[in-house]
Amino acid sequence: MNVNQNMSTVEPAFVLLFSIRLKGAFKGFDTSHPGVAPLPNDESKAYTTGLTEFERRLLGKTFLETRRITRWPLGRIALEGSAEYFPAHADVYLLSHKSGVALWEVWLPAPAQSFDASRWINWLDPEGEVGLVTRLWRILGSINHEITGKATWTGLYFPLTLLRVPLQPLTTFIEQHGPDIVRLLFLDRSHRTLKSGVVAEELARDYCARQGGTTLLARRSGIDLRDAEEVPAEEATPAGLPPKSALPFLITLELLLLEHAVLQHLYDRLSRHMPKSVEELIALKQEVIDGLEEYYGAITNATRFSDTVTADGETLLGVGDIYDAVIERLEAVSFTITTRSQQHVNLLQFWLTIVFGASGIGFSAASIATWYYRTGLGLVLAWTIGAALLSGLGLALLLRRKVE
Repeated sequence: MNVNQNMSTVEPAFVLLFSIRLKGAFKGFDTSHPGVAPLPNDESKAYTTGLTEFERRLLGKTFLETRRITRWPLGRIALEGSAEYFPAHADVYLLSHKSGVALWEVWLPAPAQSFDASRWINWLDPEGEVGLVTRLWRILGSINHEITGKATWTGLYFPLTLLRVPLQPLTTFIEQHGPDIVRLLFLDRSHRTLKSGVVAEELARDYCARQGGTTLLARRSGIDLRDAEEVPAEEATPAGLPPKSALPFLITLELLLLEHAVLQHLYDRLSRHMPKSVEELIALKQEVIDGLEEYYGAITNATRFSDTVTADGETLLGVGDIYDAVIERLEAVSFTITTRSQQHVNLLQFWLTIVFGASGIGFSAASIATWYYRTGLGLVLAWTIGAALLSGLGLALLLRRKVE
């Protein structure tokens, strides 16, 4: 390896996120699965503890105590036939939401290697025959079918690339590899050079506030870069685990994808099924309002990073568009509730008018018949019933057009 290649050495890792919809209430993985080995207890505990710590910082203690989201460890999947520099294994977790949507969260550390955007784009291609996704889902597909009824994910697929640059300042590294970094961000398989203005614009949209770091977000993926700046021992990341500096970005992306999945589910729910009774309509509206808590700010807190990434992420992932569509559907449900309630009231008034009107006329007829037929009870009843029926029929015909 020459000097330039040495200087371009990076330590890559990947987090793959797949959005799914669970069949029912999920209570954990209670059986072993072919091709999945148990996670090392110390690594799994350190992974979940680190994420929980940052979730508490970003979301607040109160949000976590509601247990709207829960992280479940599945296990470790060996990636057989791995080529040079390819990740040897994938650590898989399930992040479930109380609404029934969930994310597969897959952590894939890779050996140190020279910077090669084309190589990693091929790895992250969901349809590539030799990529990370295809190899992973050879094992994960059957498990996904067990908990969702589907052989693959049904929502968004979103990869996060983590690059650590140990041998040179990050500014120098970005100057050298800027166009390829943006190509990796776009997962752009074309080798035609991007325009300099596009590259500059994407690199300038940096969400990281720290020296030696860059955080980038696009519609199809995210990238977190850091150089080899020394960190205090208590902030160091154990080997094989995601860097602590990347956790806020990872958590924010997960919550954005959950937000997208919840809204998509609500939209589908409102579009495909319109309850017939007012009671069902009210229950549906309550379900939608509860689901919209994710959008109304529960997933974002007072950190500048989270607010900025969330705002742009909602635009990039189309969350705002789905939200607007859900609100339109919700307004249609509310209108239907109001309309049907008014119809029920009108119908009740219609029948009450007929019953009381016919009864009043019947009693009047009975009084007149009693005066004429003092000893003919049968004739009195005939007059009473006949007058009530005829008046009721007349009222029904008269009022029907107004009710309609």
